[in-house]
Amino acid sequence: MASFLERNLTLRQLRLLSHLGRTLSLSKSAELLNTTQPALSRTLAQLEATLQVRLFERTTKRITPTAAGLSMVRHADRVLGELMLAEESLRDLRVGVSGELRLGVLPVFSAQRLAAALLQASQMLPHVRPMVQTLEIEDLHGALQDGRIDLMLAHAEWTVDLNRVEVTPLYEEFSSIVAAPRHRLALKRAPTWAEAANERWVLPPHRTPLRPKLDRMLSVHRRPGGPHPADIQADSAPLALHLVRSSGLLWATANHYAEDFERRGLVRRIAMPGELLRGPMCAFRLRSEAMNTPTRVFLQCMQDAAAAPLPTSD
Repeated sequence: MASFLERNLTLRQLRLLSHLGRTLSLSKSAELLNTTQPALSRTLAQLEATLQVRLFERTTKRITPTAAGLSMVRHADRVLGELMLAEESLRDLRVGVSGELRLGVLPVFSAQRLAAALLQASQMLPHVRPMVQTLEIEDLHGALQDGRIDLMLAHAEWTVDLNRVEVTPLYEEFSSIVAAPRHRLALKRAPTWAEAANERWVLPPHRTPLRPKLDRMLSVHRRPGGPHPADIQADSAPLALHLVRSSGLLWATANHYAEDFERRGLVRRIAMPGELLRGPMCAFRLRSEAMNTPTRVFLQCMQDAAAAPLPTSD
């Protein structure tokens, strides 16, 4: 039996919700939908009457989504996105692509290992198109739970319901602290955490597995009441690298990145007495979804790439 929304919502209304949620403007949305502002206002009013809920608060100067409006915009975007993917799939089938593999990847996941697995899988399944999204951990987990990706490649630090999610360990990852090549701690044989904590840092976003470890280390080892220049939070590796090289900040990053940057003479790893974060990078998939051939083949290729030694960079 069709639900209330299935019976009453139209694609035109979904597009209206999507555009209004993005532009927060009746005039801009009307232009994008090739209609007039009064007509769009009537359509929105009819939709609110049908749903019996206020979706947008409207004044003469601006339009603001309500909580219900934000929820409906999110669902409209998802439905329209799925229709777009369906259209792309049909187009691919017409030109010989027989399927797709949707991967969600944590930014610090080894790009070299992932590239090796993708190339191997593409040779085995030439008519399957891999689609890779790089997302932070909470967004990755949401995409996996909603079925928007087939596999999530991320750190095992993230807690999942093992009754719902199958976890396959891939390779061991740990963090390294890096500094400019001539930084005083980079030149020291046995620096301490107290010395490192009283330097200025490039910090990862709060939602990353490494951030709580860093915050704990800094809170324990920083001198209380001392003058500490503000740390800088950045989610961009190129920006963090530039800050380290130009301003003397310290940065904690995945060891495979640190090794690569060090080989190229860009940074030097600091010989700290231990890692802030260590554990396996894993592949996560929903147990409720049958493992199709592209997913199974890619997962085996990913395990092969994870077991192989990393090539050195030039």
